Order: sequence, then structure tokens, then C-alpha cells
Amino acid sequence: MQINISNLTLKHIIQENQILINGFINKIQTTDDNLLKLKIHTKEGDKNILITQNSFFISNKSEPAKQNPGGFSAFLKKYLFNQRIISITQQELDRIIIFEFPSVYLILELFAKGNIILCDKEMRILKAMRKEKWKDRELAKEQKYNFPSSRGQNPLKLDENEYIKKMKQNTKTVFGATLELINIAPLILEFIFDELKIDKKKDSNTTSDEELKKISSFIQELYSSPIQKIFVFENTLYTIDLKKNIQKEYSSINEALNELTQRNFEQKEVVKKEQKKIDYKKQQEDFEQLELELKEKGNMIYLKYQELNELIKQINKLIKNGFNEKQIKEKLENKIIKIKEINIDKNIIKIEI
Repeated sequence: MQINISNLTLKHIIQENQILINGFINKIQTTDDNLLKLKIHTKEGDKNILITQNSFFISNKSEPAKQNPGGFSAFLKKYLFNQRIISITQQELDRIIIFEFPSVYLILELFAKGNIILCDKEMRILKAMRKEKWKDRELAKEQKYNFPSSRGQNPLKLDENEYIKKMKQNTKTVFGATLELINIAPLILEFIFDELKIDKKKDSNTTSDEELKKISSFIQELYSSPIQKIFVFENTLYTIDLKKNIQKEYSSINEALNELTQRNFEQKEVVKKEQKKIDYKKQQEDFEQLELELKEKGNMIYLKYQELNELIKQINKLIKNGFNEKQIKEKLENKIIKIKEINIDKNIIKIEI
């Protein structure tokens, strides 16, 4: 099962992996699971970065790489090999991470199926891992790269007065309207409402200015906070203390993602093995059915041996007397064993039993 990553967790992933900045790309590979793996030489030694469809992290396991994969990883090698990472940033707290190099940007779109795009310094696309097209943007060579529209306003740039104004104009609940206006994880917003003891179902336009100010302030406080607690809740990885009863807490995001990703790989392997068992079982059933059909046909041929032998004698006799294929079929059409085809030149007789 794929673990979801909140936008705040992505912000904290960058903070935790600052060691990668000023590191040099030593190797670019594609794993057996079609994930991109970067080997980066840092001041603390070599680090293997694994990029999944919704995250990136320092992997503590050597994931098997494809031999001579070509394609996208080979293309990236031309531009990134031995290049220094200048910065790693997040686009407006969206699920988009930007690795900056001296002459290019490597952009990770960590949502939906995920994508990786290499752009020059003018943000012209050199190549995308997967071509995609929407009504307002296209990920293809030579196209200008445009960031996708944000789901809501950046919590770190939230203008309190503008927030209150828009909430007063909204007809939804105060919770729904806030979720619509601000790019915030639902569970984090629920935690804020619980802590402030504000009714989520209250109408947005009747919520007091004082309550809205408290919500705005708390959102900015949480999204400005450092890593507090790393845990998985309802299939999502969080990095702040939401006061939830959880089964397991992690010491670092890298540790969590290593374990969760490996668990996901293992689950996929189990599914593959089960599918192979099902395919093998079906193959066996097909073979058994074919064997049964062949036995039945063999028994039928054995039972009809005398008739077949007599039929062949008659056909040979007719051939000696100068009959052609059509005449032979007409001559013997009332026989129990039906003749489907006769080819005298190739000595072929096809019958229907």
C-alpha cells in the first residue's frame, strides 16, 4: 500500500536532507521497480537517493538496478553526472521538489503517478520521464515548464486580513472553506480546530473575526514548526505532534520512508507471487483440459479405425480411377465420417468425426 505524504512532511524531508546540498551526482540508475536512484557524494560520504512517485529519501538499502537501462536515466546522466546540487526547494508548499544544478533544474512532481522533469535555466523542458498534457500545460521536450496550479494558498504566506475577507464571503462551513482556500492537510486542520475548540460545522460567514484570526495564526505556527514527531496515521506520514494514539514512531523521515517503502516493495512481491500461482494454476487447468480433449479425440479415432481404414481405401481407389478432390467428396458425402478437405498433391485428408 502506497503511503501518502503531507505537504508539510515534504517540507521537513528537505530540511532533514540538507546534507545533500553541495553534493555531487556520481551515478544515475533505474531500479527494478522503475524508480530513479541517484548516488550523491557528500561531505559525509556517498548517499543513495531513491525517488518514488510521491517522495524522495536517503535509502539505506542497495536497491537492484537495471543493467544498461537506457532511456530517461541515461539521458539524465549526460546533464547531471558530476554536477553539484546548489539547492533543494519546494514549490509553494506543493508536492513539487526542485533540485537546482549549475545549468539545469531537476523537478520532481510528487503527486498522482509522479513525474520527473529536466529543465534548463530558462525552464524549457529538456526531457520528461513521462509525457503528459493538460488543457493549461504540457510536459514535453522544448515546452516551457509551468508549475501546476496550487490546491490552495501557501500556509506560510497566509494573509490574515485576506483570509478573513474570503471566509466572510464563503457559504461553506468554516472547516470546508478553510480547506478550500489553504493548501493544508485535512488532519492537520482538524487538529487545529480541536485544539482551538472551534465547531467545524459552523458557517464560514458567521464565524467571528477572533476565531478566524486564531485559525490563521495556528496554521502558520504549525507550518513553520520544525520536525516534532514522525509517525503514520490513516496511511499518511506526518511530522508534527497531532496528539494521536499511534502504534509506531520513527526517529527520522528517512528511517520511516525506508521501512514503509520496503514494506510496499514486499507487498508488491507477495501480490506478484500470488498472481504467478494463479497463472500457473490456470495454465495447469488448461493443460489438463487439453489433455482430456486429446484423449477423447484419440479414443474416437480408435473407435472409428475400421471406418477410417475403409474410407482411405475407397479414396485411394477413386484417385486411381481419375476422380478429382471435388468428385471424391461428392461421391463419399453420405458416409458417417465427413470429409472436410482432400489435397491429392500433398496427400492430405481432413475429416470430421
